[in-house]
Amino acid sequence: MKTELNNDWKNWIKTNVDDGQDKDGIFKILLDEGYSYDAICLEMKYKPTLPVSKLVNPFDVAKKSKAQHTTNDTTAIVQSKLFIPNANKLDSDRLELHTLEGFLNNEECLKIIELIKSELRPSTLSSSESDKAYRTSRTCNLGTIGGDFMREIDLRISRLIGVDPSYSEPIQGQHYDVGQEFKSHTDYFEQHEMAEHGGLMGQRTFTVMIYLNNVEEGGETCFSEVNTQFAPCEGMAVIWSSLNLDGTTNNNSMHHALPILKGYKAIITKWFRSNSCLPNMPAMFTKEANEYIPNYTRAGFKIARLSQEVLEKIQGFYLANIKTEKEESVPGDFIFNAGKKNIKSSSLVDLSPALRKEIHDTLKPLLEDWTNKSLNPTFVYGIRNYHRGAVLKTHRDRLETHIISAIINVDQKVDKDWPLVIDDNYYRQHHVILKPGDMFFYEGARLKHGRPFEFIGDSFANVFCHFSPIDYIPRKLV
Repeated sequence: MKTELNNDWKNWIKTNVDDGQDKDGIFKILLDEGYSYDAICLEMKYKPTLPVSKLVNPFDVAKKSKAQHTTNDTTAIVQSKLFIPNANKLDSDRLELHTLEGFLNNEECLKIIELIKSELRPSTLSSSESDKAYRTSRTCNLGTIGGDFMREIDLRISRLIGVDPSYSEPIQGQHYDVGQEFKSHTDYFEQHEMAEHGGLMGQRTFTVMIYLNNVEEGGETCFSEVNTQFAPCEGMAVIWSSLNLDGTTNNNSMHHALPILKGYKAIITKWFRSNSCLPNMPAMFTKEANEYIPNYTRAGFKIARLSQEVLEKIQGFYLANIKTEKEESVPGDFIFNAGKKNIKSSSLVDLSPALRKEIHDTLKPLLEDWTNKSLNPTFVYGIRNYHRGAVLKTHRDRLETHIISAIINVDQKVDKDWPLVIDDNYYRQHHVILKPGDMFFYEGARLKHGRPFEFIGDSFANVFCHFSPIDYIPRKLV
C-alpha cells in the first residue's frame, strides 16, 4: 500500500477538484492506484461520503457507458465543456469536432501570414518516421514574434474554447507549398512519446487549427475515421478533442493535410494540454455561466437609429425632468468615480409609465427582427446620466433577464468621446462610439462590455432596455 503521493498525482488531484469533478470518484481512482485511505484523506483534505465498498471508479463507469452507447455524460469524469457560439458541431459520437467560420478576419489573416513567412523552418515530428515525405510543410513558432497582436490572438483562442491559457502550447504557424502535405496523424502523444514530449503538461487535449487563406486547389483536412473533410476557408477554425470522454486517446481524431495542388496553404495551430504550466494550477475550464447562453446573432451587437419622433419625446422628457434626477446606486459597484470616491458617478431620471411602455413597444419588434426570436420585455431603466470621472466596469449583464438589450443614447455633453468597449461572439474587442439618437443592440448577458475609461465631460445620458427570449431558460435553473 502506497502512503505518499508524488507531484504528478498531487497536480492531478488539484486539477480535477478545481474543475468540480466528483470527489468520491477521485478518491476511488486513487484507491485503485494503490494509495492508502489515510494518505488520500490527508492529501485531498476530504473523506468519502460513502463506505469504501460503495465507491465507484468513474473511468470504469465511463467505459461501460461508452460500450452501451449511452449519452449520459454524468458518468464520465472527463467531460467536454466546449460551447462555441456560431460553430457547427460534427454529428458524431466518435469525435467531438467543431468548425467556426470567420473567427479571424481578412486583415488578421494577412498579418499572421506575413509573420509566418518571416521565420519559416522545416516542420518536425514528435515521433521517428522513416517516410521523409510524411510531413513536408514548413513551420514558424509564433509564440516569440508578433508582440501584442499575437498575444491577443492567443488569448482569444483560449477564451473561445474556455480553457485557461496556461494549459496551452504557443501558437505554431504552418506553410504548405504545392505538393506539400502532412500525412495521416493524430495530435496526441503515443504512450512511448509521453516521456519525451508530455513533460509536466501531460497529454494533448484540444486542438484549434485556423485556416489563413483560401487554397486555389487541394489542401483539404481529411478526418478519415469519421468520413469528414474541410476545404481551407480563410479565417475558419477547426476545433477538436484528441481524447475520449474517459480521458483515453481517440484514434478517430486521425487527420490528413492533403497535398496542395495549386497555390499555397497557411494555417495556425494551438494545442492544449491536460496540465497547466503553472506550479499552482488554476482550473482548466474558465467560462462563466453567462458564456453558455446561446448566441442569437452572429456578431452579438449592432448599431441602429431611433426614429426622430420617439427620440424627441425622450429628449423632451429628459430636459423637462432633469431637476428631478436622483443619485443612482448600482449593486456591485459597477459604476464608480475615477477621481474621488465621494463624488457621485451617475444619476437617474425616472421615466413615466407611458414613455416606458412606448420605448419597449418601439424596440421590441426591432430586436425581434434582429434576433429572429420572440421576446418578453424584462426591464426599462430610467434615463441614466453619467457624470464627469465616471467609469463603468467591464461586466456581463444579468443571467436571468438581460439577454437581449438595447442602449439609446439620449443626450451628451462631452469633451472627449467615451467608447463602449465590448467583445463580439468571436471574442474580438470593439470600441463603439454612440451619438444622440443612436441605438446599440447587444447580447448583454453573454458579452463582456463596459466603459473602462474615465468619462471626460459634463453628462452622458442613456436609456437601457432589456428583453429575454420567450423560450430562454437560465442555465443555472436547468
